[in-house]
Amino acid sequence: MLKLHGFPISNYYNVVKHALLVKGIAFEEVFTPPSQEPAMLEQSPMGKIPFLETQHGILTEASVILEYLEETYPEIPLYPTNAFERAKVKQVIKTIELYIESPAHDLIGFLFGREVTDHTKECSTTMLNRGIPALNRLVTISTYMCGDALTAADIFAIHAFKLANNATNVTYGRDIVAEVPGLKELIALLEKRDDTQKVLNDNRAALKAMQSSK
Repeated sequence: MLKLHGFPISNYYNVVKHALLVKGIAFEEVFTPPSQEPAMLEQSPMGKIPFLETQHGILTEASVILEYLEETYPEIPLYPTNAFERAKVKQVIKTIELYIESPAHDLIGFLFGREVTDHTKECSTTMLNRGIPALNRLVTISTYMCGDALTAADIFAIHAFKLANNATNVTYGRDIVAEVPGLKELIALLEKRDDTQKVLNDNRAALKAMQSSK
């Protein structure tokens, strides 16, 4: 059985967990915090989560894991079969990851009681002001991010924007979900799914437990 290492506070962990649930793949969750300890680095070279333990070995990086799951368990697809359309889904994921999630991620020190510096805020804002328009040039959300079918881009988007929007709202009252036409409606659509509710409920419980332990 596949083993997913990490914990449900991580949006990248939640992306992989959500994909596993959508695809109906049996897996075990293993609570594993990020670490630079030698034992952890043997499993995850950067000490990051999530990582997926398979019968063949361990894989890291959420987007890599998503593609592995698609190739290994294709019965319920999360990528188009057409090569160009498949590449477009990957392009959307990479755009969200590098130019929206990553700069917003730099702001989440507030979750751990840390102050976010003005320099960090400025750098984050600069990149978000380029990344969000870039995404809007790539996608026109009608039903889903990349057409009429659920793809990995939708799963990636809901969890990336959940964290990113929380960070920008707390830091400077900015609702970046509202800056992407159709995204609010897409999130509402996805939240009606049982698999989405499972992931989000586990995330809320983990956040509550972390905050109560402070």
